[in-house]
Amino acid sequence: MDIKIEAKPDFLKSLASNVSPITAVSELIWNGFDAGAQHVKVILEPNELNGLHAIRVSDDGDGIDRSKVDALFGGLGDSWKAKSHRYKGRTLHGKNGKGRFRAFALGESVEWRTTYLDGKAFKAYTITGRASQLTGFSASQPTDAETTILGTEVVIENLDSNFPSLTGDKATLEITKQFAAYLTECPSLTLYYNGDKIDPSSVQNYKEDLHLGEVELQSGKRVPVSITIVEWSVQTDRVFELCDKAGVSLHEVTIGPQIKAPGYNFTVYVKSDHFRDLDKEGALVLSDLNQDVADILSVVKVKVREHFRKRILQHRSETIQRWKDEKIYPYEDKVEVNASEQIERQVFDILAVNVEDHLPSFDEASTKSKKFTFRLLSQAIRENPDSVMKIMDEVLNLKKDEQDDLATLLHKTTLSKIITSARIVADRLNFVEALSDLLFNKESKKRLLERDQLHKALEVESWIFKEDFNLAGSEKTLEDALAIHIGKLGKREDDADESDDPVLREDDKGGRIDLMLARSIQPTQGSHEYLVVELKRPKQKINSEVLTQIESYAFAVAKDSRFDQKRTKWTFMVVSNEMDEYAKLKSRQKDRPEGVVFQSDDSSIAVWAKTWSEILNDARARLNFFSQQLDYQADSDSELAYLKRAHSKYIPDDLAELATGGTTQDDVEN
Repeated sequence: MDIKIEAKPDFLKSLASNVSPITAVSELIWNGFDAGAQHVKVILEPNELNGLHAIRVSDDGDGIDRSKVDALFGGLGDSWKAKSHRYKGRTLHGKNGKGRFRAFALGESVEWRTTYLDGKAFKAYTITGRASQLTGFSASQPTDAETTILGTEVVIENLDSNFPSLTGDKATLEITKQFAAYLTECPSLTLYYNGDKIDPSSVQNYKEDLHLGEVELQSGKRVPVSITIVEWSVQTDRVFELCDKAGVSLHEVTIGPQIKAPGYNFTVYVKSDHFRDLDKEGALVLSDLNQDVADILSVVKVKVREHFRKRILQHRSETIQRWKDEKIYPYEDKVEVNASEQIERQVFDILAVNVEDHLPSFDEASTKSKKFTFRLLSQAIRENPDSVMKIMDEVLNLKKDEQDDLATLLHKTTLSKIITSARIVADRLNFVEALSDLLFNKESKKRLLERDQLHKALEVESWIFKEDFNLAGSEKTLEDALAIHIGKLGKREDDADESDDPVLREDDKGGRIDLMLARSIQPTQGSHEYLVVELKRPKQKINSEVLTQIESYAFAVAKDSRFDQKRTKWTFMVVSNEMDEYAKLKSRQKDRPEGVVFQSDDSSIAVWAKTWSEILNDARARLNFFSQQLDYQADSDSELAYLKRAHSKYIPDDLAELATGGTTQDDVEN
């Protein structure tokens, strides 16, 4: 008999390939338990070369009824488990009928050998499938079974590889992690993996049963509730298992961040027969919306928080006593300890316990080294406890590869320089957003003064225009620009042919530039590049008059022979909030980058027109990579704090607060 699968081959292939070997085996184990099995065994059958010949997963469940095989194996996304939720008093794992396809992630040929009860007769048959033909299975005709033991054995052959993840030392541990909670919930079940019995207690650190008495619901009803808290030695999801009084799980609720218990992996089994009544009504499916569940969990959370507060204090107390016995604890035992020292000790105890828990090398250090480390830590806490706590928390939570990266960096540079580099990036991110607020906030831009405030702030933030340029001059005449240029060339004005004649524009007038930036052009020695920035107040649009002014500066430099054109490149840029239509058209010319309104034939002189939005977006783009790596986002408070720290001399605090809408820590404390 052929069983057709109503699904596209590509989708079926994805089910069989996008899964790890351990997960594929786990799915077959779950299928056994979902079929009512008391015992499930996984056997890795070796070949003559000590590789893998076959994988066998056997169970003593109810087998696969031959009259239902077409629906069971032909359907996808409409599993009987999705409708039943429970079978023989157990929560069902699978719900979408996808588990059988996971077997093909392991090998080409999969065979289900099953024995089931047909009325009072024991019958047996096989179902076969191939990875190359996932759109269908083949089922043999049932025959009288040679045994009266029900169940199914899945045999996977023509394996894709030797699967070291299944045969290695960690395989049994991985299976234990996946089934520990379930086997704890159902202690009568047994699971063997390649000869080893999976024992949940082997990955349990601690277990405690607590009786909460009767919990009063909003409806007025009172229901008895008890909990079992299991702390695992392996990584697990933190969940509330909603169980009946016997501990049979009916539904699972994620705990999330509601309970703070750093370093603990745990499950809370919440037991009450009231959950059984809710399950019969279908109310547990929407447990988040059920008031009775909320009432019970509210009481449970208080008890669980209390449990972990005690556990953390117990662990800390035991550890501190050991340090005292080893004579490495930096504080003396006193009958009376003042409040300040008491707080200091508490901070030290928290951080020092984390040091020992998170740094394996600490245990291996000598007693002298441990004592010295603790003395340094206590001294740092005494001088700056808040900063130390934050730094230690971040360092101790680094993953091993991140710790290795930090150690490698410290061979080449100092921690101080790493911190400084990160601070520069953070400062620039804050300045970009703060400047945007100053320029575009409806109220602040009315009050922002171009020369006394905006201009002065940009003198120390010239990187925002071009990254590798440094400020060469501010509020300079064209004659000053000439003097700076000659100085860059290594000459003095009085020992060359240059005269004191002014640098004039086309209308024989002089000119004053806002910012003049400079850099050396490498690798050509003696060559320089200048960027002259003309700032316009936010209300002043860039128009024909503004463009004529900036171009006249460029032309004045171009026609003055005292400016060395062969070894010098000049860029003139005018910046404001907006452009009028004329400026927009002129800044979008064929065969030129957008923004260029004039460029000399030899490209030694160019004139640009840019809006602040373009400048800010360019800066954001340059900083984006570093922002992502630092996982740092500027906000109104950090922007305000930066303006107050770096630019309070020019940007009044009330203007900064108006623009950013932020509050600093000082504001909060005052």
